This record gives sequence, C-alpha cells and structure tokens, in this order.
Amino acid sequence: MTEQRTVDRRRGRTHLTHEERSAATQERLIEAAIFCLHKYGYAATTTTLVAEEAGFSRGAMLHQFGTKVDLMLAVAQYVVEKQNAFFRQALKAYPRGRERFIGLTDVTWEALSQPAAIALLEIMMASRSDPELGERFPALADELARSQREGTWETAQQAGITDRATVEAMSQLNRAAMQGLSILLMFSKDADAIKPGLDLLRSHKAVLTERLAPQAEGE
Repeated sequence: MTEQRTVDRRRGRTHLTHEERSAATQERLIEAAIFCLHKYGYAATTTTLVAEEAGFSRGAMLHQFGTKVDLMLAVAQYVVEKQNAFFRQALKAYPRGRERFIGLTDVTWEALSQPAAIALLEIMMASRSDPELGERFPALADELARSQREGTWETAQQAGITDRATVEAMSQLNRAAMQGLSILLMFSKDADAIKPGLDLLRSHKAVLTERLAPQAEGE
C-alpha cells in the first residue's frame, strides 16, 4: 500500500477525492443559482431550475443542499467571499492613500453591478417574506456589512482620515445609492442613463475626502 501511494505521488494524482468532487459540484450549483437569481428572481429560482441549469438531477442537487434555503445561504456566503476577494485585488490598482479611498467608489460599483451582487440582493429582499431564510440570513448579512465597514475604514485610514463615523455614513449612503442604480440598470439595460448618478457619487466622495483628510494631517 505504501509503495502504491509512492507511485501515485510520482505519477501525479489524476483523480479527485470525494471532498473535491463534492466541492466542485457545490460550486457549479451555486454558480447556476446565481445565474437563475439574476435572470429570473428569487421566487422563480426553484431547486429544479437550478439543477437543470447546472446539468444535474434534482436528487443530486438535494444531496448537496437539502433545501432551497440551504442553497441560498451557500450562495450568499459564496458571493460575500468573492466580493471581499475582488475588493482586495481591485484596490491594488490604486496607489495607497486618497486615490485608493476615492477609487473605492468605482470598485464598489463594479462589484455591485455584477450578476452575483444582484443575486445577493434578491436573497436579501426574499428574507423579508421567507420565514426560514429570514431567520438564518441576517447573520450572513451582518458579516457582509461588518467586513465592508472594516475594509472601507482601513482604506480611509491609509488616506489619513480619522473620522470613522463620517466614513461609515458616507459608505452606507454610497452603497445604498449604487444598489439602487444596479436595480435600475437591471431593468433599463442603459448604462449611459445611470452614468450621471455615478459621476455625482464620485464627485461627492472626492470633496468629502479633501475635507476629511487635511483634518487628520493637521493642514
């Protein structure tokens, strides 16, 4: 047996473990659910529809996620993790300091205009009317909000800003505005129509940054 494992290591493993296959199946189902949520909305996204979109039987899907709520929570967790990773990577394109803090507006819009963000918004809204989802989703929503606050505050500090309360209020307002714009874009499909609103958000962010950063630097 030991000799066989040594041979396998030399040749290179060509098969997946049960855990790896399961993880791959779950990710495929989650991506299919994101597609369905973005295209059809929460109510129309059934476990049968997701299974068909992913190319699995409904039984195979239920083996991974026992209920629709289980699947939706997995989608929410997946989106949160992907968004956090996206923010970390995308912000590297901006120099540390004010430019990166102001650039956070564009990075946030890029994230919130993606299908995954719309899927998360569908789940969030559905938690108001689905009792089980409403009981289990808030913890994930709180984690998302917390990670976003901490990430924004860290970027603000790099710009020399010390007024956390104002930074968090601005971040909340900008995110709410961009979520609204992403919904408009979903219905209108006209990116040019929402451009003035985005430009205004960028302008306000720049003005507020200039007001807050000098205070921290003693200017």
